[in-house]
Amino acid sequence: MGKRVNFRDFFKFDAAKQAGEVWEEGIKQARFNPWAFIGPLIVIVVAFCAYHSFYTVPLGSQALLFRFGKYVGTTEEGLHFKAPWTEVVRFDVREIRRFEFGEKTEIPGMRYRSDDSEQKMVTADTKILLISWVAQWRIADPYQYFITNNVDSEGNLRLIAGLAEADFRKEVASMNYEEILTTGKVALSANARNRITNTYNQLGIGITIVDVLISEVRVPPSVQPSYNDVETAKQAKASAINEAEAYANKTVEEARGMAQVAVNNAEAYKVNTVADATAVSTRLTSLNEMFVMNPNLVRTNLWYENIEDVLARLNIIFVDSSNNSNIFLGEVPIITTR
Repeated sequence: MGKRVNFRDFFKFDAAKQAGEVWEEGIKQARFNPWAFIGPLIVIVVAFCAYHSFYTVPLGSQALLFRFGKYVGTTEEGLHFKAPWTEVVRFDVREIRRFEFGEKTEIPGMRYRSDDSEQKMVTADTKILLISWVAQWRIADPYQYFITNNVDSEGNLRLIAGLAEADFRKEVASMNYEEILTTGKVALSANARNRITNTYNQLGIGITIVDVLISEVRVPPSVQPSYNDVETAKQAKASAINEAEAYANKTVEEARGMAQVAVNNAEAYKVNTVADATAVSTRLTSLNEMFVMNPNLVRTNLWYENIEDVLARLNIIFVDSSNNSNIFLGEVPIITTR
């Protein structure tokens, strides 16, 4: 007898054969069409390089370029091209940052925390003041700043702030207690800013100090009553000095006025006396010339002038009984009645 044929096994064998043929055909096509794999790969690589070859630096910033960890340059704001394997680190060089001392901001504009250890400072005359102040700074050299702060940035900034605090304390120690409390705050701010800036420049930190602001200067609470008494005494002294100076100025001005009046009167008397003397001299000269020409006439005129002057000083009444009239000589005008 012949072998019995199982049609189900026959169809399984035929399906497997067809699948193998399809697989071999696919391999042949893959071997003869390499761009089916290389083309998409090239597109992906080009897109990746294009995406990582351009970068922008925002307004007011600078960017540091590092190639395989080595610094290769700094670029300004704008759109730039780079190699895909170049790393870009951006820094805002216009942002104003703050180091706060004595009074820390917990919620901007709302809540602050005081630090007594930072506020207490010793002046040149060995007195204690409580000072709260702020150092405003910005990044001046991004590369130096990056080198200084690329590892443990927070710890390094605390160290940099500590340098600023040390310089500020040196400035406080060079000024007197009373000067800082009254008129020396502006000088203290300017000197501290210059000292801190010089320190940062010498160390190459890459930071510049924009300004030093003193927010509060006060005496410790334990000596506040004594300080108030001293200030009251100083104000009373200043008031007394001002009153004395005002009285002195008033008295001096009055004395100067009286002296000027006396000088003016003397000048007027001098002018009048000289004028009178000049007039008399001129008249005598004229009479002398006339006396040489006609002595009798001059004598007669002088006699009448003198009689007129004498009679003007007398109160004499002449009674004329013949015509019933009175003649008044002297201060009373001459009146004739009938």
